[in-house]
Amino acid sequence: MIWFIGCLSGFILGGFFYIFQQWTAIPVYTLLMNVDYFPVLGKMYLPGWIEFSFHLVVSVIIVWVIYYVLKKKHLEHKLIPYLFCNVAIGLFIFPTTMLSNRTPEIDNTGAWLIWIAGHIVYGFSIWGMLRTVEWLKEKKG
Repeated sequence: MIWFIGCLSGFILGGFFYIFQQWTAIPVYTLLMNVDYFPVLGKMYLPGWIEFSFHLVVSVIIVWVIYYVLKKKHLEHKLIPYLFCNVAIGLFIFPTTMLSNRTPEIDNTGAWLIWIAGHIVYGFSIWGMLRTVEWLKEKKG
C-alpha cells in the first residue's frame, strides 16, 4: 500500500505545483521536475512523463522511509511529524533552484511560499492516506 500512497501523494504534490505554476507563472512545477543538476540526466532531453515518473519514484521512497522511521519511534499516527519531515525535505531541496536557469530565483518569496505550502499539503496527504488505510484495516478486521 505504501507504493500506492507514494504515487497518489506524488500526484497531489505535482498537481499542486502545476496549478500554481499555471496560475502565477512561478516555475515551482519545473523545480519539482528539474534534473538539470544531475550529471548525466541534466544533459539529456527527457519528456515530461519521464521526469514525472522520476518524481513518483522519489515520492514512493520518501513515503516508505518516513513511515518506517516514524513507526520505529511510534509516531506513525501523528500528523506533525509528517508535516515536519516534508517541510524539512522541501527546505533542503529548494536551494537546488540555484543550479538551473529554468527554476525560480533563490530569493523569490512567492516560490518559497508555494514550495513550502505544497510540501505541507504533501505531508497532510501522506498522513491522511496512511490513517485511512489503518482505519479501513481496523474496520475490516
